[in-house]
Amino acid sequence: MNQANKKVIQFFSAMADETRLKILSSLIEGPRTVNGIHNYVGEDRLTLSAISHQLKHLNDVGIIVYEKNGREKIFKLSDDFCWCILRDAFKHFKHKTKCAECLKLKNRKM
Repeated sequence: MNQANKKVIQFFSAMADETRLKILSSLIEGPRTVNGIHNYVGEDRLTLSAISHQLKHLNDVGIIVYEKNGREKIFKLSDDFCWCILRDAFKHFKHKTKCAECLKLKNRKM
């Protein structure tokens, strides 16, 4: 398997988990600490340890990165990914919109 295919699979695999998707949604708004992410996702839903586990997975894949500020880690979305994919997916499924490129492809296939 080539490297590009591997990266695509890792990216979409990360999106396939509700908790990781909520974590990424929280980071779209800007960098956050583990506690900030925990508050966003819902303290009553998951433990802080579960959030940390998912953050490690996302970091290992390279989807998020962090900076240390003393003992605190501040997480943000990695610049190595095109986040318009996630934005457009939310836009598509929330508002049932189609992008111009998709419409062009659909019309070519007919």
